[in-house]
Amino acid sequence: MKYKLSIILFLSFAIILSSCANIGSENFPTFATDTDTNETFALGETPDAGQEYIDSFIFIGESTTYHLKSRGVLSGGKETKQVWSPSSGTMTLDAIISGVKIIYPPTGEELTIGQAAKRSTPKRVALTFGLNGAVTKIKRGKEYFFSCYLSLIDEIRSNSPNTIIILQSCFPIASDMDMSSYTVDAKLLSRYICTINLWTADLAKSEGLFYLNTWEILTDSNGFLYKKYSAEDGYHLNTEAYLKILEYIRTHKDDFYENNN
Repeated sequence: MKYKLSIILFLSFAIILSSCANIGSENFPTFATDTDTNETFALGETPDAGQEYIDSFIFIGESTTYHLKSRGVLSGGKETKQVWSPSSGTMTLDAIISGVKIIYPPTGEELTIGQAAKRSTPKRVALTFGLNGAVTKIKRGKEYFFSCYLSLIDEIRSNSPNTIIILQSCFPIASDMDMSSYTVDAKLLSRYICTINLWTADLAKSEGLFYLNTWEILTDSNGFLYKKYSAEDGYHLNTEAYLKILEYIRTHKDDFYENNN
């Protein structure tokens, strides 16, 4: 089992690094995997865990996460209670993230994520951040990114200690994304997303969390979002993409190796 897990780790990061290399990411941080330890943070492929597994999640992130609700792909459809978001439908991973208030689905109250976690004690939480403020995150560096993410992770941990926290890769962008509101082009932004994904995986490893690399099924050989999964703006996803993501989550179950060791 230890050998299998080490292989999964190696392949997971080989996929990220090879795709990033195709868009010119010469200076991405290196990521070492230790074949002498039983590291299980990068979730490998497992048998399909079914809808019950998906139903055990709360999803938190940017507008691309909110669209799990607006696309109606979770239990409850567009009225699902599995997506926690502010009324705006989006949020940014920054220094004040732990204080952001979401609309708590069961009651409609405004609560911080920590307060909501204490109220509901979810089985699993999937966190997906990176595109919003990506340029700023890269400029401020890895330590800033870690500190922002950790402020949110610690809020969930302290209020719901038994919740399984899964850090999901940032979703990719399409090569023809509208870049009018950015100071960089699509190729450079894709490189930034690759860097953020490596940082996210590194954080998952260092904090004993799980990393879910859905990025690998959404990107072409150049590291861009497949056009078939892209909404018109080049960074939001269509229904087909979300169904593919949920299938990936079901087939990368967090407790499979523990239960089958």
